[in-house]
Amino acid sequence: MKQKAIETRLIVRPLVGCLTHTHFWEGPCRAGNPADMTSEKENEAADRAFAAAKETLKKATDKISFLPAIDVRYTENFVVPEETFSKIEENLAQVDFFLCMNWRIPKLERYRKPVVILQNGNEGIDFAAYCRSIGIEAYVTLDLADLNEIAEALWVRKAVAETRALVLTAGGLPTFGMQSLIRDPELIRQKYGMEIIKLPFYDIFKYMDAVTDEEARPIAEKIIAGATDVKVNTDWFLNDIKYYLAAKKMMDVYQCNAFSTACHELCTSEIPQNRKFTPCICHSLLKGEGIPSGCEEDLNALLAMTILQYTAFRPAFMGNPSMESDEMLLLHHAVPALCMNGYGSKPLTYRLWAFTGQGFGGKLQVDFTENEEDEVTLGRFNPQGDTMCVKTGKVIRSEYREVYCSPYYYVQMDDARKFMHTLAGFGHHQVLIFGNYKKQLELVARVMHFNLLEG
Repeated sequence: MKQKAIETRLIVRPLVGCLTHTHFWEGPCRAGNPADMTSEKENEAADRAFAAAKETLKKATDKISFLPAIDVRYTENFVVPEETFSKIEENLAQVDFFLCMNWRIPKLERYRKPVVILQNGNEGIDFAAYCRSIGIEAYVTLDLADLNEIAEALWVRKAVAETRALVLTAGGLPTFGMQSLIRDPELIRQKYGMEIIKLPFYDIFKYMDAVTDEEARPIAEKIIAGATDVKVNTDWFLNDIKYYLAAKKMMDVYQCNAFSTACHELCTSEIPQNRKFTPCICHSLLKGEGIPSGCEEDLNALLAMTILQYTAFRPAFMGNPSMESDEMLLLHHAVPALCMNGYGSKPLTYRLWAFTGQGFGGKLQVDFTENEEDEVTLGRFNPQGDTMCVKTGKVIRSEYREVYCSPYYYVQMDDARKFMHTLAGFGHHQVLIFGNYKKQLELVARVMHFNLLEG
């Protein structure tokens, strides 16, 4: 399988700029204690600034892998020595952005690389404005909190661009179940760098046939043993796990790290009936491993899920919305994950029930009110793929249905009626992530160049 996008890191080259002078003088841009204004003293101060900058880097977000910092020292001619530029050019192709600290770096624009400036004062905002005026992406960060915030957003952008989704399809445009989907995956690749690999939905079954009972049984038995209640045919549940392992194997073959599959078309083929499985457990398990996995070829939801999971660094749920009251939205699907509090967190308790009346098709029944927090963020892209609708609310109740899409989650929000009308421009599936991420999404939207609309 292609490396999980959540495992990627930003590659950053720190550059510590410093203006020193060849000798002492004073004038309209230079004044102070003469004893501190010799070349020797200024270079000593530059040495301390460089050491302090390297210490600061130790407190940056772990989404960054720093290349060795470079001391970019220059004198009153404002010319960076070419030997310094030679150091900057090392490993240049892998650099995601330059982190400029202390003073500006003259002529850094020659590389056309994004620039993040860590400086609280006129130097930083002036340098950023210059870069932007000539078409270079630039951000000002006033302190470490600022730096980590913009780095997290840039990391999400990179992780999305390193996502390659395997989408199993019946080839219909639009699909029967999702009329509102993004019909041209090239829009997603060109705008966000995320690739969509579409293949016939029946191609997976040769991989499923290759999975042995011995491979699938330990996973099935672990899930069954962990459930507080089991209402699924445990022999048939093995087929759900085989489908999950087949999806992972197929992603290995096609170097993908996200997944979706046709649902209505898969169902009407009667292959799930004959093989006694549904894809629901596959989606739940993949998301718990940090792999975006969306239902029904819904690229709008899959794109929103990818961004939300990377932003929050936790799995997402997706479901069908309906209005229960003016202040209550209902979401239901059979694809919750267990570690909704974050990757590696303690799994939530769950029941293992069957999707079908015959007893096949395992589905996790998870009570979201047992989660650490009640507030959630909902998201979905429009069919044009350029605007994400977001809404926050609180999960106040979970309910279960014996068959079909379940759990049902009741989300309290202001003006659910208006929200449903807003969704008429976006489509139905809503992606849910625990926590309020509106502020983070505003920054992600800015660096990824999509619109954000509050429902």
